[in-house]
Amino acid sequence: MYYRHRGSSQDFYGELLGLALVLMLIVAFCIVKAVVLVVRTFGRYYRHSRSLWIALAGFLASPIVAGGIYYLTDFDGAFALVGIAFVGLLLTCLVTTLKNRDTFLRQNVKLIDEVLHSNWFSEDTPKVELEREQIAA
Repeated sequence: MYYRHRGSSQDFYGELLGLALVLMLIVAFCIVKAVVLVVRTFGRYYRHSRSLWIALAGFLASPIVAGGIYYLTDFDGAFALVGIAFVGLLLTCLVTTLKNRDTFLRQNVKLIDEVLHSNWFSEDTPKVELEREQIAA
């Protein structure tokens, strides 16, 4: 016969403590990655992007504004404004980083010339490349 032994409350609290520890480590990792993103983005693009400075000012002013809202209205959710401002700062850093990457730059390649002016069945260099080499020489 199968008998299931019920664990004590200490086992339950031990598992709960382990889960809380894992969640705290994940949150700490995400916070560190977010701070690294903000610092790296400001390090590279602080002169070029005005939106970074606006987002940083909004993030730094949000605790003061949230405190004022809480003081005036006693609304407990007023401090969610700080989290919203932090997410706004992270999104601004991400957009600035993506905007200034070299990934989306167009190359100086004319695809139509490369395809139409080359012999598809030979393994020689295309005609366009030969013409460029002749011009350069």
